[in-house]
Amino acid sequence: MKGKNFFVKTLGCKVNQVESAYIVESLLREGFSLSSEKEAEILILNSCIVTAKAETETRKIIKRWLKLPPQIIVLTGCYSQKFYKEVSRNLPDNQVKFLILGQKEKFRIAEILKKLSQEGQISEISKVFIQVEDVSQEKVCLPVILHNFFGHSRAFVKVQDGCDSFCSYCIVPYVRGAPRSVPAEKVLEQIKIFVEKGYKEVVLTGIHLGKWGQDFKPKKKLTDLLWKIEEYLELQEKEFNLRLSSLEVNEVDEDFLEFVKKSRFLVPHFHIPLQSGSNRILKLMNRNYTREQYMETLLKLYEIYPYATFGADVIVGFPGESEDDFKDTYEVIKDSPLNWLHIFPFSPRSGTAAEKLPGRVSPSVIKKRAEVLKRLFSEKRRCFLEKEIGKTRKVVLENFDESRGMWKGLSENYISTFVNLRDKKTELKGKIVKVKFLKLEKDYLIGDLVKDFQNKKA
Repeated sequence: MKGKNFFVKTLGCKVNQVESAYIVESLLREGFSLSSEKEAEILILNSCIVTAKAETETRKIIKRWLKLPPQIIVLTGCYSQKFYKEVSRNLPDNQVKFLILGQKEKFRIAEILKKLSQEGQISEISKVFIQVEDVSQEKVCLPVILHNFFGHSRAFVKVQDGCDSFCSYCIVPYVRGAPRSVPAEKVLEQIKIFVEKGYKEVVLTGIHLGKWGQDFKPKKKLTDLLWKIEEYLELQEKEFNLRLSSLEVNEVDEDFLEFVKKSRFLVPHFHIPLQSGSNRILKLMNRNYTREQYMETLLKLYEIYPYATFGADVIVGFPGESEDDFKDTYEVIKDSPLNWLHIFPFSPRSGTAAEKLPGRVSPSVIKKRAEVLKRLFSEKRRCFLEKEIGKTRKVVLENFDESRGMWKGLSENYISTFVNLRDKKTELKGKIVKVKFLKLEKDYLIGDLVKDFQNKKA
């Protein structure tokens, strides 16, 4: 291999983003150079398979890359874990070497490429090199320790992998394996590194975050980890944000609510997947809660943080979804504190229970229902943002917008914000400032810096 320039493309979840950052860091450590997509000799795709859209995007990227062409294409992640045989069978006849690596093998990309970069090694491998190990029986979640989160003002920390909920529509358990947790001491080690690097916010993430600790003996709960993080952050005596990626309804229990009430660092942003507001559809989805339980859970959090962003995932057009079922979903969203939605048209995933369910909803009906929910979401989000005008919140500065002459940031309660701060000093990136919101433009707020500020749950 003549060169050692590489480029990494990431699709999908926050866990994939953490794992891609690890791939980048490990390759840089081995002497490889990060490059642009067009100039790289090694192109790496960390893929996703959660939706049909993500699957299609993976295929499009591979097809486009084969035309560039690089010396090596590396496909890893969920798509390769599921479809490695199909990928290897359908590759065109050209000079590109193709590496197909599974979930476990992605952490050895630097080691594998280093071997191939040694003189004479590249010609000794066949056109397609495949290493995909079954993860269904995997018991250990290897800590992903990073020393940088490249270009980001907020750092993601992977604390967990895998899921065993087996929602009928979801392929994730088949390509990520059973729940495995990163030990608390390793999570704290990672957070400590980011704190020392100057990061002011970390986002705890996992394939099923609320399953953290369930594989330990004796079992532990996510709140056990959260209190350890809280204790560490207290000792630092610094302004800091702790954000959670996503939790299920039944994981918001009394212990978690107690933590929410007492934590100094947890920010008011809660993403709790809904998927459907119909009890009948929830049962078909193998979701272990009812619409009534969902509403009750959100209201408990709302009582603590009425100004929080409450987000949810919603699947439109699940097999058998009637107009009445859709109406139930609409009403839950309308009547609940939800003010942020990810709307997904149902797409059957290979090998899942929902793939075989009767009563497929037509694409035109799915599109129509999705548009109805998008309009409802837009109305609710706008009302939420309007209520925030005049309030003062913590904001993490992300980047300076040259066209506006302002800093762009993200508030503690997950609002995109422009700050009337003309100072372009790069060291301001990632800092926490206090901002009073003055006006709404589109889907973001504009505000001024506030020097003296005391955060209150109001």
